[in-house]
Amino acid sequence: MRRACALILAVASTTLACGGGSARSPEAIVIVSIDTLRADHLPVYGYAAGATPAIDGLRREAILFSDATTTCPLTLPAHATLFTGAIPPRHGVRDNAGYALAASAGPTLAQRLAARGYATAGFVSAGVLASSTGIARGFDVWDDAMPEREDRAASSEVQRRGEDTIARALEWVDRR
Repeated sequence: MRRACALILAVASTTLACGGGSARSPEAIVIVSIDTLRADHLPVYGYAAGATPAIDGLRREAILFSDATTTCPLTLPAHATLFTGAIPPRHGVRDNAGYALAASAGPTLAQRLAARGYATAGFVSAGVLASSTGIARGFDVWDDAMPEREDRAASSEVQRRGEDTIARALEWVDRR
């Protein structure tokens, strides 16, 4: 089973004005996307046979969505929808290879966050989420460096270890 992880970080660098008063924006927004992980195999959704202490810990301080679906069961099109709010015919990404995010898809989540003073960074573990697909549009940093492979696997099959992706993301956070 292939697993891909995308870790998207946005860190506030300004305070936003709201009407006549002011409201502080959240200090950080973190989106963790884990491909090919079935919700019905997670304890937070009632699965008794598994153990996911990190996800369980995150759940205690996060919002749990109990009814979420995807517009496409493929990594790149699903992330294009996540970042644009548009469906595949509108954002232009219909498969993991051979497609790029259309300019007509509208502003991305990263662009909207940046317009509100957030520094944005994406760290991915799957070659299918390469910046060349346009998926990185609007991010200040998009770390999609994958390890070299001798067997010349298709870019859609190249991955890096999750631990390496998290380490790179934490380095970025530490520099902020």
